[in-house]
Amino acid sequence: MKTSEKITNLTKAMFAFQSKVSAVKKSANNPHFKSKYADLSAILEVINPILIECGLFVTQHPNEDSLVTTVYHAESGEWMQSNQVLRMKDFNNPQQQGSAITYARRYALASIFNLNQEESDDDGNLASGIKVQSVKEQLTPKSPLFKRAVDHLEKGGSIKDIESKFVITDEARVILEAIK
Repeated sequence: MKTSEKITNLTKAMFAFQSKVSAVKKSANNPHFKSKYADLSAILEVINPILIECGLFVTQHPNEDSLVTTVYHAESGEWMQSNQVLRMKDFNNPQQQGSAITYARRYALASIFNLNQEESDDDGNLASGIKVQSVKEQLTPKSPLFKRAVDHLEKGGSIKDIESKFVITDEARVILEAIK
């Protein structure tokens, strides 16, 4: 991933985005695998209003054999960029190119914005009978995002917002509750 020289404002906006985004509904059917998935429209419908609210916008475009996804912080101009290789059998087939681009766009957005997709995307574990639980990152006073959590509270956010994304250690909770 590439970034602008500074990403302070972008990181704050991404944190705000994470505190507001909800799960994306898997509403499209994949008849080949007899499963559902969140299509590009469903992802964009969920993220676009929150991106605007947080002062962020995204561009996605093909560049030779890859998809370039760039997230910008509108006010500061800060950005981060990701490249994803487009996989297809025949680069001369426009239908395959379109499918590969759409597929890459969905996965890039889901990954960059850490999107939860309803009906867990469990990598085939459901079919094999293995139960998978989602794991939240632990938030400690030494965590890289702890300062962002503090900033979130100081700007009127709630501990509940933070708990939706992290498991808060007792030590971190004492500090965060003292801020509220």
